[in-house]
Amino acid sequence: MIATAALAQMTQRGPRNMHWGDNGRPWGMVIVMIVLAALLVGGIVWAFVYASRSSRRATGATASPAAVPAGGTIPSAGPSPREILDLRYAKGEIDTADYEERRAKLD
Repeated sequence: MIATAALAQMTQRGPRNMHWGDNGRPWGMVIVMIVLAALLVGGIVWAFVYASRSSRRATGATASPAAVPAGGTIPSAGPSPREILDLRYAKGEIDTADYEERRAKLD
């Protein structure tokens, strides 16, 4: 009989606790959940910003003023126009007169 009364009292939820505990304890859990959610969102934003910055560095999309040579042009990874012209002349795509005219324009 005593065990049944104790079990009934443990399982019964009164208006005071209603799954929230006593004396405002659930607010601590609410604050912890808000902080964890903010950390999660902040971490996702940080990862996105970090990935976009590193991809710009890898492709060379940004160049600091210190990286620009004295001539004022940013060096490219591909062949120069002169190298392309020489290659086209070597392949026979253009004749000598056309090659010399274009070379004079480049120089």
